[in-house]
Amino acid sequence: MPDREITVARLSAAIRRYQREIDAFDQAVAERLGLNRTDLRCVDLLLDRPLSLTELAEHAGLSQSAMTTALDRLERAGYACRTRDPGDRRRFLVQLTPALLTRVAEIFKPFAAEATAELDRYSVSELDTLVRFFADGSERRARHARRIRTTPKVRRAAAHQRSARPDDGSPTTAPSGS
Repeated sequence: MPDREITVARLSAAIRRYQREIDAFDQAVAERLGLNRTDLRCVDLLLDRPLSLTELAEHAGLSQSAMTTALDRLERAGYACRTRDPGDRRRFLVQLTPALLTRVAEIFKPFAAEATAELDRYSVSELDTLVRFFADGSERRARHARRIRTTPKVRRAAAHQRSARPDDGSPTTAPSGS
């Protein structure tokens, strides 16, 4: 296998491992905050800026009713509140509470310090490459998430096999290669 192919394979394996560790880290943070992963995703989105309930639902990939339920949980936990939009008094924005921001800072402070120290090992050029890599990857993932969401769903194989049985109750065999 040529050097480039080996390096690309190593990069692919490192990315998969990185994604698993992000998932495990996010789960640990959610557990520490007493949240489920959906609520944590909403908190992450609100760290950027306050959003309307509709905007938050759209960015989180939730229906309006599911978003309302998640927001109710965040409000009960004391982590989020609804405030009037200063630009449009008819509209409400969801924002994080100072209590949550304090807890998040406590959780992330050691992580951020270590990450900052590690970034000192990279040149500005290497950092620019990483920024481009992650920006390109984010765009690609968003594009393919939209593609997956808009592609008609395929029935699961087990459900298909059950529905393909003859009416006489005799078993059917799965197609080869399944």
